[in-house]
Parts: sequence; C-alpha cells; structure tokens
Amino acid sequence: MGPQPDLAARLTTPEAAIEAALDLSGPAPTPIDVPQPSGDQPDVRAIIPPIVWWIEQMRTSSRLIEERLTWFWHDHFATAVSKVRVPYLMYRQHLTLREHATGNFATLLKAIARDPAMIIYLDGISNRADNVNENFGRECLELFTLGKDAVYTQEDVVAMSRASTGWLVKIPGRARLSLLPGAPYDAVFAPQLHDPATVTLLGATGAFDLDGALDVILARPETARFVAGKLHRELTGLDADTDTTERLGAQFGADYEILGLVRAITAEPAFLSQAAFRSRVRTPVEKLVALLQATATPASAGRTTRGGRKQGMGAASGDGGLFALRALGYVPFNPPNVGGYPKGSRLLGPHQLVHAFDLLGAVAGPPPEAVDPDVEPLFARLGVYDVSDSTRRTVAAERDPARRFALAFASPEVVLT
Repeated sequence: MGPQPDLAARLTTPEAAIEAALDLSGPAPTPIDVPQPSGDQPDVRAIIPPIVWWIEQMRTSSRLIEERLTWFWHDHFATAVSKVRVPYLMYRQHLTLREHATGNFATLLKAIARDPAMIIYLDGISNRADNVNENFGRECLELFTLGKDAVYTQEDVVAMSRASTGWLVKIPGRARLSLLPGAPYDAVFAPQLHDPATVTLLGATGAFDLDGALDVILARPETARFVAGKLHRELTGLDADTDTTERLGAQFGADYEILGLVRAITAEPAFLSQAAFRSRVRTPVEKLVALLQATATPASAGRTTRGGRKQGMGAASGDGGLFALRALGYVPFNPPNVGGYPKGSRLLGPHQLVHAFDLLGAVAGPPPEAVDPDVEPLFARLGVYDVSDSTRRTVAAERDPARRFALAFASPEVVLT
C-alpha cells in the first residue's frame, strides 16, 4: 500500500522490487487491544483506533503483500461497522483476514463464512430452517466465489442458504441470542435451527452443512477463475484475457494457495507491460498512505496544538485524514455496500477529485523536497519517476512549497498508478 518511496529508492530492478513486495520475513504487526463492549449498546466510535492502527501498518509494515491482500480481502468480503455496530467484531474479522491474507483461500472462505461480523452483516442470525434468509447464500455465490452472472441459479442460492442455517452470534442483551453457549460475541452453531434436508447445489446433491456446501463451490473451476481474475485486476489494473484466466484459475484451483497465485500473476507478461502502467486509479486510502509515506507522518486520528487547535495542510486540518475518507466513502471497516468500495473511473468524478485535497489535512506540511526547484525529488517521494513535461512545468511554476506539494499530489501521474 502506497509508493514506499524509501524502499523504492534502494531498489535497482523490477525483480528486486517484486521480491521485496512478496517478502514476509519481517515481523508481523502486534495487534492492539480492542475490548468487548461493556454494555448492550457498543460505541461505534471505538472503531477509530483500529482504523488508525491499520493505516499505520499500511504505512510502515515491511510485509507489503500482506497489507495489500488484507485490504483486498476486506473489500472482497465487504462488511461494515455501520450495520454490524460492534467495533470489537470488526477488528476480530480484520485479524482473521490478516491471518489468512497470504495463505489458503479455501481456509479463508470457511473462516469468513462463520465470522460473527459477517453473520450479523448478512443477517445470518435470522437464517434458520423454518425461515431461510438468502443474503449469505446469494453474496457467497455472486461476490465471494463464482461471480455475478455465473453458473448458479436461484435454486442454488436457496440451497446454499439452507446449508448455512443455524449459525448465530451470542449477542449480549438480545433475546435468546444471549442465552447461547460460548463466550459473548462468539459464533455458535445451533443444530436445532439447521435445515438438514437434502438439496442440490451446483449439480451436487446432499444434506450439506456449511463447510460441505462451500466445498461444492470450491470444487467448481469457475470459483478459482473468478478469484484469480479479480486478483489479477487488483495487481495489474488489467482484465486478464480468457487464456490467462483459464491458466491462472487452473493453477489456483489445484490448491487455492493465495501467495502462489500472486507469484503467478507477477510472472505474467501483463504485470510489467506498458499497458499496466497508469491502468489503476489510486484509491483514497492509497492516496492517504502515499501522503503519510512521502512526509514520514505517522497515522493519526488527529493532531492538535497545545492550545487545542487543529494542525494540517488541508481543509480537514489535522483530522488524520479520517474526515476526508468519510467524505470520499472510503473509511476502512465501513465499505458503502456489500459490493465493497468504488473503483476505477468512479473515483474520477468532481466530488472525488476535489475532496482528495482534504487528505492533505493528515500531514502538517510538505516534505523537504518541495522546496527544491527541481521537482523530480518531490515526485520521487510520491513514487513517480516518469513526470510528463506539462506536469513538471505546472508544479515547478508554483513557488509555495505547500501548494507545490498539493499540485504534485493531484497530478495525473499520482492519481493513476
């Protein structure tokens, strides 16, 4: 996440950069303590420390692919604190995503399917044999595994939903749910609420439990192709052609090892092709991390002077960028819908481009390179080494260092990556 300018300055070849990005030998981050709610009404504002902690990991962690994939899976398995309402559960889910981010997709899928935050978000607590709720069944097939307009039917959605009945969350203060066995906020399986009937799912017939139904889905080649194609698009900015999708999908479906898929994608000609450059629109979270890395600024929920006044370059002065992320619909732990965060050209509208300047409120000032008449070192702090003549002239003509940095930050070379 972010351009990693200090690391990039030490690298000499694309191959060295790829190996540095995939290196997991560095220490894993130490989780923070996010306590269980003490009452029946959790304080949603308790999500702020996990947001700040996560952005700081994006800024500083040496385990670069882990950070990129943790964000990717958070978007893929989108779950929002605005509905779950329990920051403790959102952070627990985050740690699950992080644990499996570079591991095995089948293991990750099964862990998320019984994750308490996911069960609440997709109304699993109302999914029982006598009243089947189709939310998880539909999203599992459409968004998590096979993809939209794939091989499944409405009957498959019902079958998947019936197979996942009976999974609840022990929520304190909620009638009956609080009486379930286990610790508060744990996911609990209630056999009496599970539908044991024989169903047909994607052509397979049986009395499936949750894992059994997921195994049926994982056995379909469309699942491996869909996930492989989506990760290819994430890492290259390009849609894989049919042959590439088939090849990557076959390799991925053989073992569902995520890091193996990542390595296969980096070996594809498309990964370092000319077409891949500037093919992705940098997201607001990536822009924020780029700003923090460029200025060596720790992630923060807000900085204040001794007099209590906010500091910062932008209109959102000193709020650590969270105000701007909220305005841009890109707050970690709170995607706008089950489809995840907006991407691509949807990030290039007037609202998005204007409010991106608010992210400058996360930093106190520009980096020292902003005072240099030669703008190349300034752009290097933002991970850009191929500045166009027109951008160079525009930025160099601005004498004020803060405005020069803002112009560089808003340039096409930074917006597109």
